[in-house]
Amino acid sequence: MKFALDTLLLPLQRRFAVLGLLCGLAVTITWWLVVARGVWMAITWASA
Repeated sequence: MKFALDTLLLPLQRRFAVLGLLCGLAVTITWWLVVARGVWMAITWASA
């Protein structure tokens, strides 16, 4: 019974692992874009 349950859950776990990695990547990219925009605004403000 446990083997059958593990067999059914394995593809689901893989799918959620990929989804988690993609969400983590999206959050990281968004964070760096926010930081880059903040740096750009600080440079623009300082040079004005």
